[in-house]
Amino acid sequence: MNPQIIREYISRIIFLLLFLPNWDAPIITQRLKRIPSILAKLKRLPNMRLQTMQDIGGCRVVLSDVKKVHALRDLLLDSKTKNELVKQDDYIENPKDSGYRGIHLIYKYKGKKDNIYNGYTVEIQIRTKIQHSWATAVEVVGTFLKQSLKSGEGSDKWLYFFKLVSLLLAFIENCLPENISSERLKEIKEEVNLLVGEIEVFKKLEAFSVSTHLITDNGNSDVCGYFLILLNIDQQDVQVWSYKEKYRFQATEDYKNFEKKYKDTKEVDIVLVNAKSIKTLKKAYPNYFADSKEFLDKLKEVLAKEI
Repeated sequence: MNPQIIREYISRIIFLLLFLPNWDAPIITQRLKRIPSILAKLKRLPNMRLQTMQDIGGCRVVLSDVKKVHALRDLLLDSKTKNELVKQDDYIENPKDSGYRGIHLIYKYKGKKDNIYNGYTVEIQIRTKIQHSWATAVEVVGTFLKQSLKSGEGSDKWLYFFKLVSLLLAFIENCLPENISSERLKEIKEEVNLLVGEIEVFKKLEAFSVSTHLITDNGNSDVCGYFLILLNIDQQDVQVWSYKEKYRFQATEDYKNFEKKYKDTKEVDIVLVNAKSIKTLKKAYPNYFADSKEFLDKLKEVLAKEI
């Protein structure tokens, strides 16, 4: 998948955002799914084929609230495009069993007649900041416990904790599923309070901190471009290489070389993403910098809230 193809979708999203009233500065990023993640998904879902995998390439938009998420979704669906909408998953109205919430749109790319990427799918994820903080916390814990919590694998207690917390967060975002009564919500809050102490949620999430080393061999990190992130889980260390837009082919080549080097090393996670700046990068991919602050702040808020 060519990163430039995903950039076409991002340009379209940025254009449509101009039509949102009172829209705040969104977080918009792109990423390519790394090879070990692809292989793990194919192994987990034996009936899936590489050519039908819908999230190899994708872009993510993080907005301030649910209303804006739905508004952008509607703008995308109503806009004219040569690309084909393959599927829409509304995980806000119908959250995943894990508690994951957000909206996913799957498009099939249709470029010029002879374009080798025609038929490839790109996934657009649209989330609120609160939904993003929840997904980030799941990835942070999963990364450092070396368990695929985001895929529903690993500690039952952590999985149950995140599932319950998702409902509490849906409550403060006014999008709680209709089948959850006020009495059940109170029970959920009590269960979460118990789990917070039992699995030491605050202690562990605050302990998952890493040191960040920014390497800028190819230009100013404040200029929009590509970032190559290497997270060493055991050493709790993150390294970041930044590339100006004109060096995107070098970024892709370096990414391929790292993938080959660490293909058998579970302790190292690598990702190549497009982002406006290091600041935007940290907001969009806080799990690589072990930043769960927003999630913990919202957790404290909802546990202190009268239900």
